[in-house]
Amino acid sequence: MGFFDTYGKPDAIKADKKLTTEEMLEHGIEQQEKLLNGEEVLNNKNEPIRSWFRDGRFVPSIGIFGLFDGQAIKWKKGTEKAMLDAFKTSYKAGEFSSYIKEVDKKREANTAKLLEARKKIGKTSTKAKS
Repeated sequence: MGFFDTYGKPDAIKADKKLTTEEMLEHGIEQQEKLLNGEEVLNNKNEPIRSWFRDGRFVPSIGIFGLFDGQAIKWKKGTEKAMLDAFKTSYKAGEFSSYIKEVDKKREANTAKLLEARKKIGKTSTKAKS
């Protein structure tokens, strides 16, 4: 029994479906709801996620980007659930569409930057082999 017999032959790697910015925000809201209900929520690295409610500020984020571009909204302890419910309702009503579009642009720019960096790494490794 050879390696390929046991584990199979190489196959093309298919990237995971990339979530839209809206899907990421909806997932973030769900995670924040779980946090507020006392559940432990872990990220892909098995580390606890950060609450959007910290240091007296409400800072919703989409991936690595803050929804309000580095700005926050003040909140008082004990109002988290009501504030998150209002946030969710306002999101569904389209109130944050301009902010989401800005995050979309940042995500696209970041993806382009990463692809460019990967190309450079590929070129560098090719040159090193010569």
